[in-house]
Amino acid sequence: MKPQSLPGRIAVRVVLGVALGLGAMSAALAQMNYPMGSLQGKAEFGAFPKVSINCTDYTLGPGVRVISPQNRIIPRSQLDGVESHVVFQTDAMGNVFRIWLVNDAVASQLQLPKAPGQCGLFFSE
Repeated sequence: MKPQSLPGRIAVRVVLGVALGLGAMSAALAQMNYPMGSLQGKAEFGAFPKVSINCTDYTLGPGVRVISPQNRIIPRSQLDGVESHVVFQTDAMGNVFRIWLVNDAVASQLQLPKAPGQCGLFFSE
C-alpha cells in the first residue's frame, strides 16, 4: 500500500473530526436537561393568552418563550391552533412562562412529572 500524501492525511482527519463532532451534537440534543419544576403534557394553543395542557386551562404569562424542537423561539402569533407535546414551567401566579415543544419520540422518553389533567371520565390523561 502506498503512503498517503500530507494533504490526504489531513483531509481524512478533518472528515473524522467532523463526523465525531456531529455524533456528539446529536447525542447532546437527545439528552436535553429541563430546569427543575418543569412538567410535561399535551398542549392545545388557543387565542393568545390561552393554552390548554392536559385539558387544564392555563394563561401564557407576559414575555412567554415558546421554543421549537429545533431550539428556536416561536412567535406567539404562530401558535393559535397548534397541538403538541410540551415541557413547560409556571410562575408563582400560575402563568406559563416557558414552553418547549417536543416531538412524540422525545415525549415518550421524558422522565418529568406529568401536569395535572382533567381529560377523560376520571380526570386522567
